[in-house]
Amino acid sequence: MKLFICLFLVFLSSFNFDYKKREMPYPIVIAKADLIVDGTVSKVSKNTYEFKVDQFVKGKSNSRINVVIWKEWLCDPRMKELKPGQRLILFLKRNAFGTFYSINDSTGELYIDNDNFINIFIAKDFVNPTIFKEGVKMFLKTFTACGDFNDRFFGDGYFLSNKSIFEIYKMEEDNQVFKYLVDRQMNYSNIQYSTTLQFSN
Repeated sequence: MKLFICLFLVFLSSFNFDYKKREMPYPIVIAKADLIVDGTVSKVSKNTYEFKVDQFVKGKSNSRINVVIWKEWLCDPRMKELKPGQRLILFLKRNAFGTFYSINDSTGELYIDNDNFINIFIAKDFVNPTIFKEGVKMFLKTFTACGDFNDRFFGDGYFLSNKSIFEIYKMEEDNQVFKYLVDRQMNYSNIQYSTTLQFSN
């Protein structure tokens, strides 16, 4: 029996069971996105779904777009079944065929029910869709992504800010999503702030 257990442990150790999803911070998701949109699923097919855009947060396209359905796996399950009428906020890249796909699978596909996020894995700072979208817009107006965020550790990418540290601190008081994006998610990245300080009378 002991021999069987030892052989079984040796057998298990030869396999890699590291199923943890590679997390992508939302500042990088925002930077990579061609489109950030709020809307509803209008039709579901085998490999894609049609999406009716109600609001553009970043980028522009037709009001109806096709989105590739990403493949679920052990550590990245879909929060809910895709069906007509489901509201989503999507962070999308356009592929060579003119359709879109969500960035980092579930990271770029946020489910909303009754004006609340239902994904238990997203940050509690993402209070509701209205505050979330406003925080993303504030981030887009403040930071410009530069360099390359495509390597495993995003080491060649950085952000330029058009505002001073003091201005950003004040903005953080107005929106907790913006504060989360700056304080909690950008500590990995080089941030270059504006050197021009503006003082009001």
